[in-house]
Amino acid sequence: MRRVNKTFLLAALLLAGCAHDPMAKPKGPAAPAAFSQAGAVADAKWAEAFGDPALLELIAQARKNSPDLVIARARQREAVALLIAADAGDQPALSVGAGLESSRISLDTGRTPVGFGIPRRTDVGAVGVKASWELDVWGREAAKTKAAASDSRAAKFTAEQADLALSAEVARLWFAVRGAREQLAFLETEFSTRFREMEIVEQTVSAGLLDSDPLSSARLAAAQAKVDEGLGRRRVAAAENALRALIGSAPGEKLPEAKGSAAMPAFGAGVPSELLLRRPDLAAAAARLDAAVSREGAAIADFYPSVTLNGQAGWQADPASRVGRGSSSFWSLTPSVDLPLFDAGRREADLEVARARIDGSAGEWTKAVLGAFREVEDALADLRELALQEELTARVLAAVRVRLANAEARRQAGIANENDITAARRDEAMAARTLSLVVWERRQVAVRLAAATGGGWSAQ
Repeated sequence: MRRVNKTFLLAALLLAGCAHDPMAKPKGPAAPAAFSQAGAVADAKWAEAFGDPALLELIAQARKNSPDLVIARARQREAVALLIAADAGDQPALSVGAGLESSRISLDTGRTPVGFGIPRRTDVGAVGVKASWELDVWGREAAKTKAAASDSRAAKFTAEQADLALSAEVARLWFAVRGAREQLAFLETEFSTRFREMEIVEQTVSAGLLDSDPLSSARLAAAQAKVDEGLGRRRVAAAENALRALIGSAPGEKLPEAKGSAAMPAFGAGVPSELLLRRPDLAAAAARLDAAVSREGAAIADFYPSVTLNGQAGWQADPASRVGRGSSSFWSLTPSVDLPLFDAGRREADLEVARARIDGSAGEWTKAVLGAFREVEDALADLRELALQEELTARVLAAVRVRLANAEARRQAGIANENDITAARRDEAMAARTLSLVVWERRQVAVRLAAATGGGWSAQ
């Protein structure tokens, strides 16, 4: 044992000059002091806050059928299994074995035979256990285990991000479907109106009360309205097909119907620095950076000697029938030191790989954090503008409806101009259509903000 200790100390001294200091974990970008407006954080029940039962059913169906979630959850299980394997690498290895060796010793070997010139036959039996344990003197195995634990956390957070992204995309597409359906209803009404106007003009021209110029204009307006209606149907079909694909529904399968406008969810107060703890994708990026830093530590530890304890104990006897008796027992304990001397630059290359991955992971983390800040601010700006547009458009629609009511009242009194009524109805339809566009776009942006702020998620 004295010889082993001296060797161990000598190896440590020789490699002290080759030691590599680990890199410090890079710091992320500084968070802004505050968001551009208050009420910027969604809670965990953001989907329920819209007050649309059909939306919740669609999200549940998507979670059940989504291949993206299957992939993310499988990778999470894989990461957990790799963590268990990495943790086992720091534990002693123990094996149990038994054997029987039968041999015949020739007289020509020069060995003294047993008996009267009869070649000796031996049957050696052995039963025992073997143990081997590499001491983690430099923390290599601990670093590998820590890296695997970080990978496991990253996989867990990635699966949770996939769930959040899926729910948000279902909500966005559902509101796109509802908006497209409303727009199609407006376009169908517009075509019906234009077609009736064309028929009236045709009858008037046939009666000789008008020339053909108004008829050409009426036919062109009806044709354009028909084209717009067709485009509206295509938008509905595209939005519905996208939603069906996301929830795992068969093509052409009927989607739910919804009535009334979805409510706008309320967003709570929050600060940008909390975003790092509210978004699973940012937590996953941070965990991947932690894993990269830990792997650098393992690469550094490879420059130092490895110390292994080997031991065995059991029974061995000739003949085999004596195995298990006290006189047949044996044991041994053998420490060993493996001193790395030359590997053609492999360890240096491994260390450089580890440090390059730290830089890459740090860059990805910084990019993700900056992107998160931008996504929140973009959604806030869009929501602020859409809220103003919705308010103004609603006022315009109310004013147009008052004008239409007044025009119809004058017509009943026999003093109204039919052109005024037609113009008022057209303005009403246009204002209602514009309001519908704004309403449903605002709901989609609200979903974006909910996802951008983590949807009520927090690191566990």
